[in-house]
Amino acid sequence: MAYHRERSLPHWEVAYLPIDPRDLGRRYEEVVRINSQSGKGGVALVLERDHGITLPTWIHPAVSQVVQEQADAAGREISSRRVRELFDTRFLAVPSGWQLSGYDLHSETPNTNGEFRIGAGAKQLTIRGTGRGLIEALADAISKHFSVRIAVRAFDEHAMTPGTEAKAIASILLEVDGQQVAACCIDEDSSFATLQATLSAIGRADTVSQRLKAAV
Repeated sequence: MAYHRERSLPHWEVAYLPIDPRDLGRRYEEVVRINSQSGKGGVALVLERDHGITLPTWIHPAVSQVVQEQADAAGREISSRRVRELFDTRFLAVPSGWQLSGYDLHSETPNTNGEFRIGAGAKQLTIRGTGRGLIEALADAISKHFSVRIAVRAFDEHAMTPGTEAKAIASILLEVDGQQVAACCIDEDSSFATLQATLSAIGRADTVSQRLKAAV
């Protein structure tokens, strides 16, 4: 106190001394809490630690925003289980009508020609496109059929666990008619995961979802 009086300091200058989780017999990863103030890394850490889902850094802000909005609405911390539910609903779930029911790919250097079947039953739609790889071929097919502009802003695909039977997770960020949309897909077939993630993201775009209803 004498120090502050002598220098006429209006506030106390006290060092910020965080608790070391090791002092409590814990690890940093175990004491992470998710609320409306949580950073992007905290949400991603919970998904990786508790659910084995490792996401690319560029999708962290989108996932974190969804969780923070829920925390704001609830006015309390969000459990790990709820974080996973929100991720499943907003990023893994396939929008109605945008299920990939089948596909055929044929490569002719340097292009890939693709035929894609979307939907189910009597409401199935077949579209065709060409591009330098399967994502470009699918985007070309969607662009031509629905008259929309699609640009890939980021993409990542990797195995979730070691081994030949491991599931792959594909994550994609698209710009569809100026709207940014993101989606993920988990599947044993990495090509299917890539294509379904792309379709799911497109299906979340406002302009395309309405046109699909009119097309089938």
